[in-house]
Amino acid sequence: LMRPKKTELQFCVCPDFLRDRTFVRDPVRVIVTDPESIFITGILGESGRRMIRDGAPFIFTRKLADRLISAGVATLVR
Repeated sequence: LMRPKKTELQFCVCPDFLRDRTFVRDPVRVIVTDPESIFITGILGESGRRMIRDGAPFIFTRKLADRLISAGVATLVR
């Protein structure tokens, strides 16, 4: 059984904190297709760009996801 590739980061938010104490209202899961454009928007930093390059899905509010999809920076995950 192959283990999925892990993205090396200098830091990340504690997964337990994310699971237990955060939520996204009206969530939409997307794959960001243009790491450089998303970086320029200021939404995600270098760690986010690395995760994008490794294919990590992100959850955004529907409004933000729609904006990113319309701009050609992300695609909807079905």
